[in-house]
Amino acid sequence: MTLTPYPRFGECIRFLAGGFDSKSSDRDVDLLARKGDFDWSLLDGVIEELLVHGTKAVMGPTADSVLRPWLLKARDEYTQIILSAGLDSIGRAQSLPVLMEHFFLPKGAELLRRLHDALPGPDLADLLDGTHSPVDVVFSWLEKKISEPIGKLLYPASTDADKVSRDKISKWRNGTDTPSLQGIKLLFGRLSNEPRGKEYAGAFTRWLLIASALSRFDQKFATSIRPQILAAVQRPHDIAALVNSLEGLVRKAGADWPEMADEGRRLWFDLRRTSAKNVGDQQGLWHRIEQIERLANQLDPAGMTAYHYAWMKARWHVLSGLYDEAIPHYKIAFELATYRAGHAIKDLVEEGLCLAAFLGNKAPVVKQFKHVSIALALFIRPHERPLVEKWEFEQFAQRLLVLFPPDGRFPESPQELSQSPIPGFKVMSAVVIDAMKLDPKKPDRVHTVTFSDGSVRRWPQLRLFASFGKDSQVRDLLARGASVDELDSSGGSALLCAIQHAEGSGNQDALNLLLKAQHLPATLNAQTHRKRLTPLMCAIDLGTPDVVQALLEKGADADLVALTDNQSPLYYSVSRLFARAQPQAFMKQLIGAFLTAPDQVQQETLRRFGVVSAGVFGSDITLAQANPALVLQLARIQVDQYVKRHSISSLTQIVKLLLEHEAKPNRPHGYPVVGRTPMMLAAESDLPEVLHMMMEHGGEPRQPDGYGQNSLQIADSFGARRAAAYLRSVMR
Repeated sequence: MTLTPYPRFGECIRFLAGGFDSKSSDRDVDLLARKGDFDWSLLDGVIEELLVHGTKAVMGPTADSVLRPWLLKARDEYTQIILSAGLDSIGRAQSLPVLMEHFFLPKGAELLRRLHDALPGPDLADLLDGTHSPVDVVFSWLEKKISEPIGKLLYPASTDADKVSRDKISKWRNGTDTPSLQGIKLLFGRLSNEPRGKEYAGAFTRWLLIASALSRFDQKFATSIRPQILAAVQRPHDIAALVNSLEGLVRKAGADWPEMADEGRRLWFDLRRTSAKNVGDQQGLWHRIEQIERLANQLDPAGMTAYHYAWMKARWHVLSGLYDEAIPHYKIAFELATYRAGHAIKDLVEEGLCLAAFLGNKAPVVKQFKHVSIALALFIRPHERPLVEKWEFEQFAQRLLVLFPPDGRFPESPQELSQSPIPGFKVMSAVVIDAMKLDPKKPDRVHTVTFSDGSVRRWPQLRLFASFGKDSQVRDLLARGASVDELDSSGGSALLCAIQHAEGSGNQDALNLLLKAQHLPATLNAQTHRKRLTPLMCAIDLGTPDVVQALLEKGADADLVALTDNQSPLYYSVSRLFARAQPQAFMKQLIGAFLTAPDQVQQETLRRFGVVSAGVFGSDITLAQANPALVLQLARIQVDQYVKRHSISSLTQIVKLLLEHEAKPNRPHGYPVVGRTPMMLAAESDLPEVLHMMMEHGGEPRQPDGYGQNSLQIADSFGARRAAAYLRSVMR
């Protein structure tokens, strides 16, 4: 196996599962360790199956309360390191000692501290003393508690079976054998049935599992690693310092190959995607790539720098207009760069994804790139959705022109995209709209609509005319029996589109016609595929209580989560009310959202709403950061428009309507704070009138969020004085 400088996630999982003896004969973890992150869901699955569920029979609830959160945090931090420091001139022999000292061992120490806080056991200094068997330390700890040797207590008879069991315990304690997971389970059952040992059975077997893992880890190294873990117990790890250390190793190694490093930098400069090229550059650059690759084969036979030359070849082919020929080079570069290229992997993935999607027949390549990208947290996990949705293929394909504009290509290459419109702008002229003819003979006819960016949509004609507010055509189609329940290719209904048109134009004529028609509940609650909009959420944005009331009375679910961050209508309504009641705070939020690096949920929102400047991953904020004055102006315009369009009384009435139709004020949400409820948001937003309405509909002010904070504590922490005063009055 070619060892990457950063151990793969699969290798880390296999190492931990081997220590806990929970691996058994799992083939998936072996595949992940060998092949890398070829399936993000498989990776998540083996973490849960082998490390959490696999240890739960011994660890009990500690597996959920301590081990799982530690694993998730460790994975996030390791991903951050992998994406920070590119290791393109060192191998694992150089990187692993640094990673061990500054990350893996300190993370192990952190887990031990957390376990000891949750479940008192042997002193950590004794357990991590390299001169004593950790298993013996755990047995000695229990024997001090019960004042009797464990072997004699559990196996008192002189029969062969008891003698064999006592001998096995002796081998565990002297280090000639290590307790298996199954052996620890059996010991737990035996100790639980012993009156003197029952009280300590859980703690003893859990620490015995930890001690056994430490013994197995020691066996994998030339010397015991436990003293190093002990040294790290009081020394929190510093990711920035670790990255600096790794980058220092890379700089030192790169200094040994100055001719490669200097020419490599020049080549990357000349292969920039957006810079103008001269006649003859195409042939000259290819010759230089071949030259530096030959030099690298001599100086770097291990291929640590090989991804650079594969990527250079891939980009050269795109700049030459040779798209199909570029794909194999991108695949090779991607495989070589993963767990090596640092933050540069994002640019490589972006180019490969967009090119493969543009070609239209490379779906397996798109999926391969996205699997690894999800594992590296470049994309949010698509739970219960396809790995790559239809809109993503279109978005990736359109992005190719942004990455590789015609002006940056070799003059010798075909310029077939030079006249293409700017991607992301779905524009249709008023002339085209007015020219659309209603088909009276086929009320449910589906029209193919082409936008200026080349994207195509299939819309039923009722939805088509409703989206542009053509009330006379809508009236005619309804009279002819057109179905209001037909959805378009994006999952949108005529009703949803009419609400959106009313919000943008202020004209509700088409919407009022559709509200008189009977809709199926499935239509009222349908979500669009990309932005996850529902008619009710759009009606909340419209801000008209009569429309919200009509939808609820027709059967819209008052508690159905929607939008890209899975908000309930009540939670969303409270957030909209806060924006109207405190416009300055709302503007501050907007400015922060523009200028602060987005989290994964925000990135997904930017992607799904097609914000071109945010890039393929939805994480690019360089345009906003480069234009802070423009950001301020844009935020001010948005807030001014919002204040003019909405009233506090209307939004408060919408909250009241939702509560009357069984919206849940205590429903926990997963974002932006785990466990945060609509009632907690009302407390944070200093809305005592809303809190009172929620209390009348079963609101529970003492319910804690994921951090253990109740509504009153949240109100106090945000300085929401009126809300805090109200909550104190009802919580006495």
